Amino acid sequence: MNIPSHKLLAIIEAQVQLVGLGNDLSAVMDAASAKAVELTGADGAVVELLEDDSIVYRSASGIAEAQLGLRMPVANSLSGRVLTSRTPALCSDSETDDRVNREACRKVGLRAMVIVPLIAGDEAIAVMKLVWKEPRAFNDSEEQIAALLANMTAMLMQRATQEGPNVLRQRMTMDEASGTANRSFFYEQLQARLAGSAHLGVAVVRIHGIDSLPEALADISRRIERECRAGDLVARIGHDEFAVILNMASRRSIVTSQLHRISLSVTGEPLPGISDAALRAACHTGSSLYPEDARTAIELVQAARP
Repeated sequence: MNIPSHKLLAIIEAQVQLVGLGNDLSAVMDAASAKAVELTGADGAVVELLEDDSIVYRSASGIAEAQLGLRMPVANSLSGRVLTSRTPALCSDSETDDRVNREACRKVGLRAMVIVPLIAGDEAIAVMKLVWKEPRAFNDSEEQIAALLANMTAMLMQRATQEGPNVLRQRMTMDEASGTANRSFFYEQLQARLAGSAHLGVAVVRIHGIDSLPEALADISRRIERECRAGDLVARIGHDEFAVILNMASRRSIVTSQLHRISLSVTGEPLPGISDAALRAACHTGSSLYPEDARTAIELVQAARP
């Protein structure tokens, strides 16, 4: 193994951290890919989960973050080859590699990648992909680092696969602490709805410091959901941040009105560990409207951030 000793120690520490995250598979994926990026110098990372005949970006960071929630066919992709063969693959330049989906690579902005399978039991259920913006030559350590972190991630996922056919997907799309959808599922749904909608709104609720009160997260999500309409989706998209897809937002006045009701619901009564006044001061809200304010999912959320 060609991994330097200080990086091996960092991988062991990361594996202990992953085990500590337990059933929060969304956090497990994010932590594993973030550590892989840190140790390899990659420009981004993705964990792609196999769902029927598609692969879905369930975790994404760096240059790949804008594609979070992206759903693509397994066929005709290098990730699909890795899933089928259950062996890693290296691509030094996506513009000259006939195995890759060149259009998808250009969309993400990557030129080189390392892809390793996540194998649970006897099945390849996902891949971890490290990406670089420029072509590059690889040594063995990039693949080995990714594989060590992917193996631990797969072991934790395997527990969910043993509990039932839909448990893994549920864990991968739900935020464990708040009980709402997670960031990955939010962006997947937002991208899908933008493709078929003339108008749509996004609301963002940020409560500074709420992540230090984990028992309050579920309460906050319930308060937001009270003011949602049929078809709306609430998700926790950051440590102290919730977002809502406002499905019936045909004009800005509707978005503004619903956001006001959500704000009143969130701050209308105290939470354990935080007073009324402190909660009102900590709560910040914002909104955006498609297509007036932005035309992509990540830009729409950025425009809504307070």
